[in-house]
Amino acid sequence: MNNEIILQELENICGKLGLNLRYEVGDFIGGLCRIDEEKLIIINKKLPINRKIKLIAQEISTLNFEDIFILPAVKEIILENKD
Repeated sequence: MNNEIILQELENICGKLGLNLRYEVGDFIGGLCRIDEEKLIIINKKLPINRKIKLIAQEISTLNFEDIFILPAVKEIILENKD
């Protein structure tokens, strides 16, 4: 599975978990935050794709994702990046 497909799957998982995922440019790496009641993952748009995958997978790993279907290869990436 190539990185573009993995990233797309992780983006889809964010949507299923009710997370808003945004790519922004700035002096930051990214991560999960909350604005009022909205959970949000902000990722630096200029990061390489493998770093974006790692960051999103790390943040998903902190949430309850057991109730949604995740492709086994993508689930393995999430679990590998669990803190």
